[in-house]
Amino acid sequence: MSNCDTRSPASAFLPALAAIGAVIIWGASPAATAIAARDVPPDLIGGLRTILGALFLTPLAGRFWSALPRDLSARIELLVGGVAGFAAYPVLLSIGVANTSVMHASLILASAPVFTGLVSFIITRSWPRSIWWIGAAMAITGVGILLLYRGAPTASAASSSIAGDFTVLLSVLFASVGYVFGGRSSGRIGQWPTTFWSLVAGSLVLLPFIGPRAIAWNWTEVSHSSVLALLFLVLLVTVVGYVLWFWALGKVGAGKVAPLQFGQPVVGVLLAAVLFAEPLTFPIALSAGLTILGVWVARRA
Repeated sequence: MSNCDTRSPASAFLPALAAIGAVIIWGASPAATAIAARDVPPDLIGGLRTILGALFLTPLAGRFWSALPRDLSARIELLVGGVAGFAAYPVLLSIGVANTSVMHASLILASAPVFTGLVSFIITRSWPRSIWWIGAAMAITGVGILLLYRGAPTASAASSSIAGDFTVLLSVLFASVGYVFGGRSSGRIGQWPTTFWSLVAGSLVLLPFIGPRAIAWNWTEVSHSSVLALLFLVLLVTVVGYVLWFWALGKVGAGKVAPLQFGQPVVGVLLAAVLFAEPLTFPIALSAGLTILGVWVARRA
């Protein structure tokens, strides 16, 4: 018998479908945030994403209790990843999206792999090959075009702002720190325990600030579309997206599903055009091309 891989195409179909589902869910995150922000303050949106997501996974606490690190340095690492990735990132992202266009936010988010690599290189002091820097420069140039470009305001399209764009970029930097420290924790205790305890850490930081405001907020005046968008962010983006992605990774490996992430900004741009009538101008298209190509080149390094 042959020793080649005999995995049937059918066995890879469901993992690919799950990964595509995760990419679509995450790509829709800026659009859902913009819809929720019509009636709910953006800091509440970001905070509730983490707090309610942690509450939803609370029944799993007993399962993951034994995985909680006993070593102080490992706990600090887990705490840093949780605070950066599940407290600072969603709150800053929600504030940024509420103050810029969905297209701008989607394309800035697409640069996350480059900044994640940069944070990792700084922490480990293991510098990449020159091709990574070429890809990073292309992606950062794409983001720079967005930061400099302000489209003409229209009656139907959401307008972008420098403050909103920089806030989204700052959220990407915190997300990158969360990814790197979360990855280090995952190597010790596994992906699922790391995700759960990171959510708990982020929730404990946010709860004193977000909890009282969420309770005091008049939810009766929030539209159904905003409530549905918030539920989408809590259940699908924070929980289901990770479930689908981790399951796909476990079935076929990162090499098979990672390239699908390049569809995430495409989903965001399409939703911005369809739901918010944001125009796809030449500077936006140029930025998208440079950012996606730059991330692709950097990942091949």
